Amino acid sequence: MADISILLDTLRVLDTTINVETIITEFHALSEADKDDRRLSTAKKIFPLIFGDNASVQGDIDFSERTKTTWSTSCELSPGIFISPETPQDVGRILALCQFLGLKFSVRGGGHLHNPGFSSNDGGVVISMKNLNAVTVSEDKLTVDIGVGLVWIDVYKALEEHDIAVIGGRQPAIGVAGFLLGGGLSFQNSERGLSCHGVVEFEIVLADSTVAKVNATNNKELFWALKGGGSNFGIVTKVTMSAISNKVWCEGRVYAPKENKKICEAIMEYHKASEKDSKATLIWHTVEEATTLILVYADPVEEQPAIFNVFDEIEPLVSMVPPKIYSILEIVSIFDELTVTEPKSHDIRIMTSMPDLELYNAVEECRLQQIDALKDVPGARVTLTIQPMSPSAFTAGVNQGGDPLGLTAQSQQWLVVLMDWSNPEDDAVVLEASRKIVDLAESVARKNGTYLDFKYSNYCSRDQDPLASYGAENVRKLRSIADAVDPRGVFQKLQNDGWLLSKTV
Repeated sequence: MADISILLDTLRVLDTTINVETIITEFHALSEADKDDRRLSTAKKIFPLIFGDNASVQGDIDFSERTKTTWSTSCELSPGIFISPETPQDVGRILALCQFLGLKFSVRGGGHLHNPGFSSNDGGVVISMKNLNAVTVSEDKLTVDIGVGLVWIDVYKALEEHDIAVIGGRQPAIGVAGFLLGGGLSFQNSERGLSCHGVVEFEIVLADSTVAKVNATNNKELFWALKGGGSNFGIVTKVTMSAISNKVWCEGRVYAPKENKKICEAIMEYHKASEKDSKATLIWHTVEEATTLILVYADPVEEQPAIFNVFDEIEPLVSMVPPKIYSILEIVSIFDELTVTEPKSHDIRIMTSMPDLELYNAVEECRLQQIDALKDVPGARVTLTIQPMSPSAFTAGVNQGGDPLGLTAQSQQWLVVLMDWSNPEDDAVVLEASRKIVDLAESVARKNGTYLDFKYSNYCSRDQDPLASYGAENVRKLRSIADAVDPRGVFQKLQNDGWLLSKTV
């Protein structure tokens, strides 16, 4: 009964203790076979008793609406319980119950995921972080506390009145915690590194339900691991990030697809120039109808920065975002208007290489071939993104204490294929088209000696293995840290899915 006493103490319920204790005692007395049959039904009794309206169970009127995913319809599964904790202590109680009952759990922040099972499950518990949504600016405006239930546009809205920002996400509906635990790409990559390097402290609930503050001096190794190591160590409930200026120069240009070859040639020149200018960031984004080039400079300069002049000889159809100084909120709000789509299935796939013009041209040809191959698939859309990464991005990361990603300070590009489609029966053919594009890119890069064995986890498809790409030594260190903070392997065994160390080869 000692375990039950510890559990009840962790739950810290007063007016419902007797009912909860009775239910827990009855479950504890069952045989293992009977427990298997009663895990979910027992949980459906306990969670509402402890968490009230913050817990919803399968069959409740509002259950379907609560569990609905926010982005990819392929991620809509059938959990048994949906719960929205209000405090880190609530998260600890949920973890304790899941362990006692042997129930699978999934953690959902913004819900902007494309891999089924990462933020939901069948027959288990979904822990929605939506109630952890406070933004608090320090008195000196040097740091910001951010609740992980927020998406980035809400963070920027809260910071706008203070005339500050953080190196957060570029897409409005991306959630805070998952984004940072995977690394994070911001508008200030080249100058400040990945977004995780803007975190000065994580608040995290560990497997034993304790709440830990993790920073460069307290739990130093765990701080390193959380900057790209994913959900292997606990549930992050709050992050403290360094505040930065919220003003940048930006322009968004739209080109006819026929200009893609010229744009790729110009990107090669940009790669070279970005090695000497740590303020510039560029995103190349192409679909069947047009190509968009987003140019961002992490300073509020009045004139177009010279690094972008290489694109001036290519005539755009329109300047979608007129060149001038913007706040981060203004830019993300523009993206918010442009990215609203009807519900669809999505998948993202990635590869990394050094700058390689032959690769860019080969991938563009293959993309057009796959668009044709999917012409009869309802809702099918193929989007290709090239994200140049300058050496300064990785130097900045090292200067901020490093991370487990294993990246070296060299020019590279992260090539991303985003697939959209309407019907689940087309999953296989769409995913195969995505694989063909990325496989070709990797083949060309290997032939040319430009291939880099790194996969950015936030853009990985379900069959890729990003943690393995961090390198054997870093994976061993991550496993050692996970074993230290979670010796029973709760986040490897009961967490439904994700980029887990237990899945890494």
